[in-house]
Amino acid sequence: MTPDPSLPAEGPDPSLSGRCGRKTDHGPCRAWPVRGASVCSAHGGRAPQVKAAAGRRLARQEWARSFGEPIADDRGHHEIVLEEIRWSAGHVAWLRDRVADVEPDALIWGTTSEVERRSGEFPGIDITKAAKASAWLVLYGEERDRLLKMCKLASEMGIEERRITLAERLGSLITDLVGGVLAELDLTPEQWIKANGAVTRNLRTLAGALEGRP
Repeated sequence: MTPDPSLPAEGPDPSLSGRCGRKTDHGPCRAWPVRGASVCSAHGGRAPQVKAAAGRRLARQEWARSFGEPIADDRGHHEIVLEEIRWSAGHVAWLRDRVADVEPDALIWGTTSEVERRSGEFPGIDITKAAKASAWLVLYGEERDRLLKMCKLASEMGIEERRITLAERLGSLITDLVGGVLAELDLTPEQWIKANGAVTRNLRTLAGALEGRP
């Protein structure tokens, strides 16, 4: 299926790249396109589907700009991926609440097009409705997919294995440190037994805290 050149494709705003360009009897049209589209108002820019698509494009651009400009990030790849997973999980939870607020019938039913007829026997607006997923439902599904992809990426990067290795190394360092301190105290056998019991209990508490256990 050949895409309609009137509809804005993904990418920069086409209205910023030049004039309309539609062919006329006198050559290419040189009028300025409507914002968010590649055609002027006389060559399709007023069509409901073009206006709707242009509006979506401009809204996406404004939404993207609201997140700020790129910044330098000197964190490691593992830390960045883990933070993105946390953000995506938060987005999924927020969007789930938005979907829950939508009436069940509205989640899969809505207006797909509106065509204005200015001539003919019965002028007016033709409205077509069909099965159509709510925008909240679409965004919810997209964010869930993104979260799963980020989790898969984390698995492929070996993040869990890396965390386990670091935890084991940390545990070994703490054990050696405590052992060295106790050795310098010149404890009696009874004190050694009591000290070892206290160290074991506290190391278990520390391990639980690192793993998120109460």
